[in-house]
Amino acid sequence: STSPHRYRGGQVLLDGALVRADLAVDGDLVVEVAVDPPNDALADGDVDCDGLVIAPGFIDLQCNGAGGTDITTEPDRILDVGAELPRFGVTSFLPTVVTTRATTRAAVIDAMSELRRQPTATSTDGRLVATPLGLHFEGPMISRRHLGAHVPRFAADPSAMLDEIATWASSGVVSLVTLAPELDGALDAVKTLVAAGVVVSAGHTAMSPADFGAARSAGLSYVTHLYNAMAPFGHRSPGPIGAVLADPSVTAGVICDGIHVDPTAVEMAWRSLGPHRMSLVSDASPALGAPYGRFRIGGFEIVQDETGVRTVDGVLAGSALELDRAVRNLMAYTDCSLSDALATVTSTPADLLGLPDRGRIRVGARADLTIVDPIAVEMA
Repeated sequence: STSPHRYRGGQVLLDGALVRADLAVDGDLVVEVAVDPPNDALADGDVDCDGLVIAPGFIDLQCNGAGGTDITTEPDRILDVGAELPRFGVTSFLPTVVTTRATTRAAVIDAMSELRRQPTATSTDGRLVATPLGLHFEGPMISRRHLGAHVPRFAADPSAMLDEIATWASSGVVSLVTLAPELDGALDAVKTLVAAGVVVSAGHTAMSPADFGAARSAGLSYVTHLYNAMAPFGHRSPGPIGAVLADPSVTAGVICDGIHVDPTAVEMAWRSLGPHRMSLVSDASPALGAPYGRFRIGGFEIVQDETGVRTVDGVLAGSALELDRAVRNLMAYTDCSLSDALATVTSTPADLLGLPDRGRIRVGARADLTIVDPIAVEMA
């Protein structure tokens, strides 16, 4: 642009607090943050943000699809999924691939690699599109006892996937891998992936606290949709849930739609994790942004109705959760502040992925901004 665009009079999320500030944006970057500015008249081209909150663009670490499109089976339509997300505050996301054939995963890597070569990400119909940061492989290295809506015949042990894991590590387009740490070869997989800069997460798992501790030592740093598709908690057998909530530093994803996790369980996790270690995710299926109906995800037919998104057998199969609604739900369930709730979709996922130019508003950061009405957020 020939001159910076200015966003005037808003409450800006700066270092975890809402502060009255003006922002100047030039091209893709924030070039000025003026705290407690004078109440000068708006100039031509200024954006009046009085009464609004300016947050960094939301980051969704787990999005399987949206608008009727399933990323696993239609990897050439990743940008079409991305085009559905900005209206929910999401400016970047990890296209998520469920347990499937190796040839399908290879096709998704090729599609993501091609997107990386494109200078500007635009959807096929020219809409604003959330940036696909890198792939999230949710499976196939998952527990056969905690599959959720994953096809059983494609589940595999890491020890049987050494060559493919090496391909993921060298591809440069895989950002996150979910696996069950108790499986044969899992620790070697964690080490290989982490050494290549890939975040590794525990999920779809029956891991013991000892399994979790060994994976943490190997470099595992995240937990996929805490509570869901994992062994239950018991006071004599704490399993994955106990291991995660007792850990002092791991980050955990939560599907905060009131369907996947009871609000009391969300509050329990919030008290253990807080804003810097809870990452709200949509786990969105193709049903996100679409009317009630039937869709496909991976190898399953799924149905969205008032009870959520499920397989025809009634198993939860992702969600239709808008990430901005997840933020509102978190506030309602925990009575947390807006600034803390926003951290779960901005700075916390950015820190997990090691992205210093996203998730925070500061000079030099990307000008990915989500502007919200604080009253609507707090009252929803």
